[in-house]
Amino acid sequence: MNVLKNFIKWFLYITTGILIVCAVVFMLYDMEALPKNTLWHILLSGFLTALVTTVFASKESAGKAEAIIRYLLHYASMCVIMIVCGHWFGWLNLDFGGIMMMVVSVLVVYVLVLGSHYIIDVKQADEINRKLKEKYKNEA
Repeated sequence: MNVLKNFIKWFLYITTGILIVCAVVFMLYDMEALPKNTLWHILLSGFLTALVTTVFASKESAGKAEAIIRYLLHYASMCVIMIVCGHWFGWLNLDFGGIMMMVVSVLVVYVLVLGSHYIIDVKQADEINRKLKEKYKNEA
């Protein structure tokens, strides 16, 4: 059940991040109309990247070096998924410029998602730990 909960959390974070990046790109390129399949493409790419993220997030890193390697591997896997999806959906051309645009877009989503994760989950966990310490300090 915890895996499903984590998948849903990552799906919401990632899909929202992809939606934000798509909205900015559409605005920058002055696109008036949203292609009809774009929302389904965003949901599918969010689903695929959330699956991989759930797998990566389910394991604890043993040390700082391992954590850095895991983040780099996770980011690289997100780039590969989104480059393949982006080409399949017609979001990019498979040339240097198109691939670099997707790598930067993935980086923006990655930063948004990690920032959201930190702000929401880590801060919430810190608050719970603080309250538990206060409660059991008073009872001791």
